[in-house]
Amino acid sequence: MLREVLLEWKEKELPQNIVKREIKFWMNNHIASIIGPRRAGKTYFMFQLIKELFEKKFSKENVVYVDFTDPRTKKVGISEFLKEVNSLFEGKIFLFLDEIQELENWSSFIRALHNLQKYKIIISGSSSKLLSKEISTELRGRCISFIIFPFNFREFLEIKKFKIEKEFSEAKTGEILRLLKDYVEFGGYPEILLADDKNKKLEIARTYFATIFFKDLIERFKIKNIALMDYFVRYCITNSSSYVSISKIENSLKSFGFKISKKTLANYLRYVEEALFVFPVKRFSLKYSERAQYPAKVYLVDNVYFGIEPRFSRDIGKKIENLVAIQLLKKKFEGKINEIFYFNSNDYEVDFVLKEGLRVKQLIQVTYASAKDEIEKRELKALLKASKELKCKDLLVITWDYENEIKIKDKKIKCLPLWKWFLKDKVTKY
Repeated sequence: MLREVLLEWKEKELPQNIVKREIKFWMNNHIASIIGPRRAGKTYFMFQLIKELFEKKFSKENVVYVDFTDPRTKKVGISEFLKEVNSLFEGKIFLFLDEIQELENWSSFIRALHNLQKYKIIISGSSSKLLSKEISTELRGRCISFIIFPFNFREFLEIKKFKIEKEFSEAKTGEILRLLKDYVEFGGYPEILLADDKNKKLEIARTYFATIFFKDLIERFKIKNIALMDYFVRYCITNSSSYVSISKIENSLKSFGFKISKKTLANYLRYVEEALFVFPVKRFSLKYSERAQYPAKVYLVDNVYFGIEPRFSRDIGKKIENLVAIQLLKKKFEGKINEIFYFNSNDYEVDFVLKEGLRVKQLIQVTYASAKDEIEKRELKALLKASKELKCKDLLVITWDYENEIKIKDKKIKCLPLWKWFLKDKVTKY
């Protein structure tokens, strides 16, 4: 049965429409694990890596790809696998093992392969089974993880066939702002951005959400009170880019007659984070104990999920902030940023505080502004106060379409359009 699968792979053509992901990927003697939210493009990233191997003069004789969702692979053992692979492939062999969690006793299977020190091993799987914490436990330090998010804005533009240039005319700027509105509204899931109808996009998003909810939360964490978990997750969705206070949720649930502890709610927040659906950002403090005293701000893995709960406003400011948060999180996973926080004091708030070691590296405000007079004075004052309190001179306001440098006393505040901020960084591959 496995032999049939491998022979089919040797005859299979790679998809032609592979969008090259901007992900820093490297390999040593460790197992490489590709993790990420469902439907974000893990399989296609594997195909990208395989294509790059072919460009380096490797061939199908050196590359094994197995999709373990194929029923013919469910019960394959290590002896059968080694026998078939070594009879059909030769030379330096790369093993791409997709949805590996579908294989019985997958971790012992992978450990046995790795112990041979003969193969380059790349695995991927659903976020419900192959989260980084579980991998480090199962594979005991033998694995390095790479996270796949939905498309970033540069990748989004590529699939929309928009050519990025060094200089942008007014017409070109208008075009990129139009595309940015679409990205802000519907995010970067590959299947969703290719759908040409708003209702279809939201229908797909609801399907994704249902799968994440039942597979990655209810089943994985053995949640018995489904109604409570549903309330909690939807509360996070409607309050994305805002504070989520465990105490407030507890009081809200009590008003509906539910009994639930703060500890359980705190666990729920950890669960949705481990499912790669919601990402909490804590208040900045050099003392960990002080961070825990304040509510977290939560951000969704993709903007399309804003649309699955009814809202009374467009919330475009919150959507822009959510995009910035996810881009910063990507940079954190890539090792470009050490830690991300928000900061507030008695009378002001800064959206993002980027920290390296004991030093605050940058302060960022996010606003839906297209001119200087549209930037609220309180946002600039907040940057100035935080700059003094946190001893940081790098001050940035991410705007919709306003670029300039604002000088206030001895401080300089740089204003940069969102699309330029997205495009100014490009991942370097190693």
